[in-house]
Amino acid sequence: MGNTANELQSQWSNPSDILSLLLLIGSDIVQKAIAQLTGFMFSVPGTRGTSILIAPVALSFGWVAYAFSNLLAAAGDMRLMPASDCPSVVVTCSNGFVRENRSWVLGRLLRDHETRCGIDPRPKNEGGREESIRIDIFNLGPVSSPTLDLVWWLGLATLLIQLGIALVPWVLDGDWAVMMITLCGNLLVIITCAMPQWADEKWAGRRLERGDITCLTRGNGHLHVMVFIGMPGSWALETLATSIVIPRPETRWVSLLLAVLWTCLLISISGLEDNTWFLVAIGGIGMLQNVFAAGTTRAPSASRIPITKFSRAPTIIGRRGVCPDVDDYDINLEKDIEEVKDVLASSGLNTAASLAKPPKMPKWLHTMSKEDGVPGWLEPLKPEPPGDAGPSRETSDTIYAVGVHGALMELEKWVPTAGLAMVPIFFPTSLRYEDERIRNQVHKRFWRRAYSTQSVRKRAEAKRRAEERRSLVPADA
Repeated sequence: MGNTANELQSQWSNPSDILSLLLLIGSDIVQKAIAQLTGFMFSVPGTRGTSILIAPVALSFGWVAYAFSNLLAAAGDMRLMPASDCPSVVVTCSNGFVRENRSWVLGRLLRDHETRCGIDPRPKNEGGREESIRIDIFNLGPVSSPTLDLVWWLGLATLLIQLGIALVPWVLDGDWAVMMITLCGNLLVIITCAMPQWADEKWAGRRLERGDITCLTRGNGHLHVMVFIGMPGSWALETLATSIVIPRPETRWVSLLLAVLWTCLLISISGLEDNTWFLVAIGGIGMLQNVFAAGTTRAPSASRIPITKFSRAPTIIGRRGVCPDVDDYDINLEKDIEEVKDVLASSGLNTAASLAKPPKMPKWLHTMSKEDGVPGWLEPLKPEPPGDAGPSRETSDTIYAVGVHGALMELEKWVPTAGLAMVPIFFPTSLRYEDERIRNQVHKRFWRRAYSTQSVRKRAEAKRRAEERRSLVPADA
């Protein structure tokens, strides 16, 4: 019993063995922390155009394990950034193309937005608001440098605190080993975070040459849609979503060298016998900073996505309810086109008359008001307070519609093509043939026949499979 007590006392007074093991846990947290904080470029004074990528990620327990997992990635696909942890799709509204999002930045943008802008789908009898969808519309500004927020500065402060802790045993006992380990570890951290490929992968997209409208959502069955009205110079989100980047050739060799150096640091730490609690404190504080940086929400501008609310209709929320219906869906398209002919006339046909005297845009296009002549089917709903069904953080400029279809209709009124692009996402149709999707005539002939005979062929194949199964059953069964 006495030996056991002495061993426990020795271990808790100077935990040297467990420290080397702690350095092998939490590699995924380290990778996500770097992904969150990377992006700020520090211009080296006295040089022309030389800059270094800075990410204030603190030295923590998971760095040795991350060095080897990064070496595995470098030997394979040579990707440094983690995969998006928020499954979502990016929809280009001009053509309806849907792309699976692979971008860490866009995934975190949607995740953080969902966290900040909650929605309450609970029924009213449970104190909820029966909300079925929330659509937020933003103006997407030109690409700019990332803003340095509290998360970024907290990482820098953590580095200084770690150096302060490492200074204590040097001052009190003359033991400089802890300071040496801390300085060497943070130097390896800085080198790892300074690899240019981090920024290449994080923002692997081109910039718009003209305006475009893009939607970001998790898809059918989920509650949030972010609509971005882009301008020249802003990110082309569909290219950002595909996240295609050519790896830098030096990444593999730098990763190999860093793995060797981290191994040397691990061996050095294993040999320490005194003042190891200071290293435990340094690693623990660093781990807390890594966890906070990897998981906390951040403003879009911190990820180089400057957005502002669309002032005309910033938020549209659909609530469950009974929608008034009509007897048939027949419409008079000629009449509807006649109602918007002034928009067509002012949309910019480069004729001599239009160049000499450009036609004025109709007033109702700016006000969307019935008094100014907006067509009845395009007249939007008025913003209203959320009502008495539970607490809400929404402001008075929020538009409330009936159901998901009602919300998408309001979106289409304010942002043409955005609602149309979202309808097939939230209301997938059955199998159907469309000429516009197919280019070659021979392919059109095949698919038209396949669509026209699908029900007959499906029933025939089901009958064939049934007969096949019966033929496989033994006669004496």
